[in-house]
Amino acid sequence: MKNLLHRLWATALHPQNTRWLVLGTGFWLGCLSWVRHLHLPDEGRYVGVAWDMARADSFLVPLMNGLPYFHKPPLFYWLTDLSVLVFGAHEWSVRIPSWLAAWSSAIALYFFMRKHRGHKPATLSLIILCTLPLFYGGAQYANLDMLVAGLITLTILAGAEAVLRSEQGQTYRWFSVAAAVFAGFAILAKGLIGLALPSGVLFFWLLFSKRWRKLGVLLWPPAILAFIAVALPWFWAMQAKFPEFFNYFFIHQQYERFVSQSFNNPQPLWFYLPVLFGMTLPWSLGLLVAFNRRFWQHTVQSLGLLMLVWVLLIFIFFSIPASKLIGYILPALPPLAVLSAEALLLALQGRWASHIPRTIATYFVISSMTCVVGMGVFRFIQTDTAYKMGAQIAAHKQPTDVFVYVRSYPFDLAFYAGATQPAWVVEHWETLIKRDNWRNELADAAQFNPQLGRETLIDFKEFVVRLCASEQKVFWLRGDEWVVAHLPFLHQISPFFVQPDGGRVWKLETDAAFKAKLCLTN
Repeated sequence: MKNLLHRLWATALHPQNTRWLVLGTGFWLGCLSWVRHLHLPDEGRYVGVAWDMARADSFLVPLMNGLPYFHKPPLFYWLTDLSVLVFGAHEWSVRIPSWLAAWSSAIALYFFMRKHRGHKPATLSLIILCTLPLFYGGAQYANLDMLVAGLITLTILAGAEAVLRSEQGQTYRWFSVAAAVFAGFAILAKGLIGLALPSGVLFFWLLFSKRWRKLGVLLWPPAILAFIAVALPWFWAMQAKFPEFFNYFFIHQQYERFVSQSFNNPQPLWFYLPVLFGMTLPWSLGLLVAFNRRFWQHTVQSLGLLMLVWVLLIFIFFSIPASKLIGYILPALPPLAVLSAEALLLALQGRWASHIPRTIATYFVISSMTCVVGMGVFRFIQTDTAYKMGAQIAAHKQPTDVFVYVRSYPFDLAFYAGATQPAWVVEHWETLIKRDNWRNELADAAQFNPQLGRETLIDFKEFVVRLCASEQKVFWLRGDEWVVAHLPFLHQISPFFVQPDGGRVWKLETDAAFKAKLCLTN
């Protein structure tokens, strides 16, 4: 067994096997992307927006239920729609943008480390990164976090490569431009953090390593022009079309979300400490060597300083706001993987060198099994998915059918049911309380298209009036037990489908008999 582990480790390190290492990494990061249904709310929300854009042929304006939705920029939606266009509407296909971001950033980290630190640290960094449960899960999760994390990683690595090449007298201009382009796409992925975070990492690395004169390498005018060409046009177009866009996007959604205490998911200042350590086990155990002076001497004298600045800046930045989600910390994982690899190799030097393959194999098995088992557990604890409901509706609906959501907005139902037009969303809109939820997301979106907002966001009285006035057609009404109590006519109609979490859908056919019962009593 010991000889086998040594041979496997030697095979992984051999330069001729790089192609298989790259392909194997891509397969591993995406192999279970088909297992789970869309998770709510995030996967359902962002895939739902992409679906809305595609069905309305709205390439520039993100849409939620047909209404302009400016919580986030459009890059994820563009990539998702492209993936669906090529591969069809599947759960795995809408996760391709996240998978692609994870794969490209992991491979970029590998080649960067291989050039500057050698095959062993590069290979171990790649193995660690791709078997971190948090990174593995993010690669198969359809939201913006892995996309922006991957682009931040590519920006930092391209910028650092440009600086190091300039020091060595090598051609570096293309890497300066690449860093700028990646930063532009990062802004289109999630806003200003796409520029602020990689810029901060590179700036403080240059400052602490006494390379501050190399700032000019990154601020090369053609690189700045490339950044502007990528990042600016969409924002400019949205402001030209919607005069309140800049205020809503940059002030409310970017600045206020960072400094305000009123948004969802409030967590303590130290939230990311256990997250980073716990969700990177067992590899993070190698960082215990950080208590050794040799580790710090080794780190400061090598590219470890870049990785250390990178981890700390991401950690500090996302610890400041009250609102915290686990996925926000994804940009800290690539440098953490490098530091873990360097620490592990340092700890196993000398007489412990023969234990490297066995230790890596043990950690690899534990962490990879955690990834696989975690995906399986995630799959079987889902109860709120609209997958089965949507499939049943899709098999019976017609293009003219209308979807009605009463006191709910199932983000994933339109995708699973193949809805082709905005739904009516029935709620007490006049008494709306300002909270960070789907109601306010729709109400905010309606401000950018008031006419469609009035057509789709309706109260209970207007809903009944519309049913009575409508021509004969089919309505798919989605609600819960509360709806039955407050819409008495549903007592006479059996639900078309009932979910395990209590959500249900009724098929209403507004023929003469239905109207006679409903409209004469209202």
